[in-house]
Amino acid sequence: MQRIRVLVGKPGLDGHDRGARVIAAALRDAGMEVVYTGLRAAIPAIAAAAVQEDVDVIGLSILSGAHESICKRLQDELRRREAKIPVVVGGIIPAADRPRLEALGVAAVFGPESPLGEVVEAVRKLASGEAASTVMSRPSVPRGIPATRLDHTAICVKDMRASIALIEALLGQKCAHEEMVAAQRVSAAFFDFPNGASLELVSPEESLGGNPGLTRFLEKRGDALHHLALRVRDIDGLLRRLDEQGVPLIDKVSRLGARGHKVAFLHPKAFGGTLLELVEAHDEDGPTGPSGSHP
Repeated sequence: MQRIRVLVGKPGLDGHDRGARVIAAALRDAGMEVVYTGLRAAIPAIAAAAVQEDVDVIGLSILSGAHESICKRLQDELRRREAKIPVVVGGIIPAADRPRLEALGVAAVFGPESPLGEVVEAVRKLASGEAASTVMSRPSVPRGIPATRLDHTAICVKDMRASIALIEALLGQKCAHEEMVAAQRVSAAFFDFPNGASLELVSPEESLGGNPGLTRFLEKRGDALHHLALRVRDIDGLLRRLDEQGVPLIDKVSRLGARGHKVAFLHPKAFGGTLLELVEAHDEDGPTGPSGSHP
């Protein structure tokens, strides 16, 4: 019996290919032949390689957010070559985008939490000629990041004292906590709310040399929303799992943030362009529990 041949492509400018390599290894372990095009493969090159290698299925790993345009261009390239090869896409794909990818002719879409066995089975079915609609009828349900709640929203400010005074007057409440985070060279201030979430003000602490990232942020955008933070449990275990799944991270291990809590940041492209922080703290800490640190 002829072995199933699969091309795994990593198109676009995304430089993180761990997820693609994990999928390629799973397909090989299942007895399939895998052609891997490597990082930053051009769409015409992927289509040409798929035809030349006579593959049964094309698998794309996309974390950049450009999945819709990439899939459209690939389908155009395949039609130009009169090639009918089913395409499977994996990566950070919002649920709302999946119907659009299906409309473009994508046979199956998988997220970071999709079991490897399910991906292998879908590829096997598509290679055997089973209808794409049958494969798509059993989509995986990603667990995502098991956040317990919103921890805080952070605003980067240039003048901490003036900003605290403004927020105190606007909210009619006093700042709950101020702290200088020496390791990050920032000052942070928190306004806490009854539901346990907080509003954080963060500023580069010039007496410590300032935080270069926050300084550049202020130069570019001025006082503005900087990041969102989610409360999680077992942050280091979660980071290992996200890294294994190919989710782009700024921190692969947690670090100490404000209020003594473990924190870590995901790359903005993992969350649609918004910087996302994970915070590990005991839920019983209540409204005094939010934490902050800064990349």
